[in-house]
Amino acid sequence: MATLLQILVVGMPIGVAYAAVALGFNVIYRSGRVFNIALGEMFALAAFFIMWLLNRGVPAWPAVGITGLLMIAVGLLIQRLALRPLLGQSALSLFMATLGVLLLLNGADTLVLNTPTGTFPQLFGAGAIRLPYAVQLPVASVVGVAVVVIIVLGFVAFFSRTQTGIAMTAVAEDHEVAQSLGINIERSLALSWAMCGLLSTVAAVVYLAGQQVTSDIGSVAFLALPVVLLGGLESIGGVILAGLVVGLGQTSAAEWLDPHFHGGASEVFPYLLMLLILLVRPEGFFGWKRVERV
Repeated sequence: MATLLQILVVGMPIGVAYAAVALGFNVIYRSGRVFNIALGEMFALAAFFIMWLLNRGVPAWPAVGITGLLMIAVGLLIQRLALRPLLGQSALSLFMATLGVLLLLNGADTLVLNTPTGTFPQLFGAGAIRLPYAVQLPVASVVGVAVVVIIVLGFVAFFSRTQTGIAMTAVAEDHEVAQSLGINIERSLALSWAMCGLLSTVAAVVYLAGQQVTSDIGSVAFLALPVVLLGGLESIGGVILAGLVVGLGQTSAAEWLDPHFHGGASEVFPYLLMLLILLVRPEGFFGWKRVERV
């Protein structure tokens, strides 16, 4: 029982942190039918800039606020310069554009910020809640989970209950049809990329709390991919359930399988799950099912 409780305490926050990262994929895809492969580098840029400001004496929360504004500007700049000229082009063209952005941001991190490293601050507190069997639940994990759940619920309400959110969904469905209905496609896409930039900052605060910041932290986007595919690319709310499945599954693999596979099972688990999803249910648990008529 103690082991199961420990897996829950460790796995749930990890899964929700993955969901925070995955939400950036979903918002862009739900709003513009663009798979943003550059999300990992946007996440890394946000984390590096927060660390860069902290190293220069800026208090933690103001550093997060400044970074959030910067990442909104970065998102708008990406949409304006890299994606706006490609409106109406194929999905592959848009994907390659975000790949180019990934490579550009990867170089910019080192060139401009010199890849700041160190321990990321625990902005949600450093205490712990004592549970049965001497298991301790970090307060930062509880607050982080609550923050992500609130944000996800807010986006669910935004896309389903507001005129702007419904219009953005229509843009993702078909650009030409949305434009014929009088929807400003460029404004909808710009808003989605601004949201993605801000979400990158939130994800960095939640995922990296108390962890060591290294030059390869952008790779967390690949760990978030199984969450995106499991929940469904178009599903905002699905990222929470999918994140819990991935987080708890990875933690269980670390506890029970890693001792037999020299620590490799937990690293491989998310990607095996991703392949299984693609083979069995490629649209995910809550993704939109499409009917092709010939």
